[in-house]
Amino acid sequence: MIAFLLTPIGRYVAIAAIVIVALFGVYYKISSDAVSAYQAKETAQSLERVDEAIKAGDRVDAIDSSPDGLRSPDAFERK
Repeated sequence: MIAFLLTPIGRYVAIAAIVIVALFGVYYKISSDAVSAYQAKETAQSLERVDEAIKAGDRVDAIDSSPDGLRSPDAFERK
C-alpha cells in the first residue's frame, strides 16, 4: 500500500481521497449547522406560542367571569 502511494498515480489517488474526505466534512458541518439553526428557530417559535397562550390565559382570568359578572346592567338592556 505504501509502495502504491509513492507512485505518481498513487499520489493522485491519495490527493483525490483527501479532497473528497475534506469536502464531505465541510458538507456535513454545513448540513448539521443548518439543521441546528432550523431546530432552534422552531423551538423559539414554539416557546413564543406557549408564552402567548399563557398571556391569553392570564387575560381571560383577569375578566370577571362569575355568573353575575357576565353581563353588567346598562341603559340599553331589554326588559
